[in-house]
Amino acid sequence: MTTTLLAVSAAYVVLAVIVLSMGLTSRFAWWVKAGAIVVSSVFFVEVFFASKGLLGWPAAGALPPKFQLLWTRVVEPDPKLGSRGAIYLWIEEIDANNVPSGLPRAFRLPYSVKLADRTLKARDEIMAGNPQEGQAEELMEEEVIGSAAKREPQQPDGGISSAGGRIDLDVALEAIPRVEFRPLTNPTLPPKP
Repeated sequence: MTTTLLAVSAAYVVLAVIVLSMGLTSRFAWWVKAGAIVVSSVFFVEVFFASKGLLGWPAAGALPPKFQLLWTRVVEPDPKLGSRGAIYLWIEEIDANNVPSGLPRAFRLPYSVKLADRTLKARDEIMAGNPQEGQAEELMEEEVIGSAAKREPQQPDGGISSAGGRIDLDVALEAIPRVEFRPLTNPTLPPKP
């Protein structure tokens, strides 16, 4: 636990106690006061658990378009345990001059065999002393839905039926971010006078 997480949670508890103490002396019905107590208690518990992102858990969001790969870990799927697998990347964003930002972040990507192979090759290059640069291209949700709509009429039995309809495996694979690795490009230096 970090002091930041504890401070945010304590501040929310203090604020809830102040608001509730003012509400208890009001002329509202008892069920309104009880509801306020329950709702504010649920919210400060929610703030505590929602703040886990402050502790350094890997982000599941979009990767920056260009980054330096610092390290990787590939966790393969395990059907026995029901694990889908994941690929963890520790990266630093690179600016337009190919200079790393100095603020490393962890990201979690869905497992795919192709991405796992590329990631392990990049890790081997890092271990050999060759820094690696990554480029990420992630499709927007509208593009994935649009490509699914284009393919729907062409697939009489191509998808897997689900409770509500069909799942197109190609569309599901397109949702995985496309990440490519190559040797790190040298920083762009300003012109000398």
